[in-house]
Amino acid sequence: MILTVGAGPAGSLSSFLLAKKGYNVLIAEEHQLVGFPVQCAGLISKNCYESYSRYIKVSRCVEKKIKGAFFISPSGHRIEAKGDAFVIERKIFDRMLFEKTAEVAETIVKAKVRFKGKKAFINEKELKFIYLIGADGVHSTVARHFGFKRPEIYTALQVEVKYEPLDEEFVELYFGRNFSDFFAYTIPLDSTAKVGVICKKDPLARLENFLKHLKTKGSILELNTGAIPSDLVNFVKEKVVLLGDSAGMVKPYTGGGLYYLLVAAEKLAKNFPNLRAFKIDFLKEMFLDFKIGKIIRKLYSMPDDKLDELFILFKDYNFSGINMDHPSSILKKIPLRLLKKPSLAFQVFKKIIS
Repeated sequence: MILTVGAGPAGSLSSFLLAKKGYNVLIAEEHQLVGFPVQCAGLISKNCYESYSRYIKVSRCVEKKIKGAFFISPSGHRIEAKGDAFVIERKIFDRMLFEKTAEVAETIVKAKVRFKGKKAFINEKELKFIYLIGADGVHSTVARHFGFKRPEIYTALQVEVKYEPLDEEFVELYFGRNFSDFFAYTIPLDSTAKVGVICKKDPLARLENFLKHLKTKGSILELNTGAIPSDLVNFVKEKVVLLGDSAGMVKPYTGGGLYYLLVAAEKLAKNFPNLRAFKIDFLKEMFLDFKIGKIIRKLYSMPDDKLDELFILFKDYNFSGINMDHPSSILKKIPLRLLKKPSLAFQVFKKIIS
């Protein structure tokens, strides 16, 4: 018996793949409705869209197609990066994955799971299991009980409001200390936009400041909040596996986790029940992307004037060949551009090794 705690994308997809291979899987979800509360902006790359389309009709979840992004410096310098992406409705997306899983695995909702030693109790009824998957988010009960290291947390705060974007088909990403120690963003919909900030401190004050800067109109239509893990942690102990947010399986430089958890779920199913082989396989493919992603994130907290210099240096750079799910692709060209301005390159290097 494999017990999966949490029926978000990590829990649902891993359970589906393992059940399809013939394993007996039970997935337990604490909420009545899968997909609630919403804790994600729902922006995914074309690569991520196509990868999940192997399992569900992602087209049914799409709210809008995106053609690219504007990266905006503290003083307003703008970099344009073209590339297809999609805004999906996470409530529908999560529900579709869960329903797919329910076709092949046993599922329980409104399931309060607790542990005593190596025993699991679901709604106070003991359940015997051999393997355990903790896909229960950043505040994972599984991770805490079995002594896994926990990552630091970023808070994401997002509202839906009326806003006139720079381009109706482009996401806007804003950098600088006025808005965040990570970044702030707008994601255009048909007549409104998702507007949010990701930061460690004062998310509400920073969101209010950001909304004033954007000069948004009208009242807030929807408010969502979420937690984003800062780092990948050890995710395998004996017969216990962490997947998704509980393991810190998110892109360090965006906070998005759907593609990384998909890679993990597929590799878990491929290597199961050899959990050590699963861990090695996942890290072999993704470790460099985690490392490069953390380096990129460090640059966000550079002084505003240095960020402006960086944006000016790359203002005419063509980012079209970069795979946003694999930031290691950035290594091919960007360091050469930095050599054009040695003083800035030195500041970047200092930040990276700090």
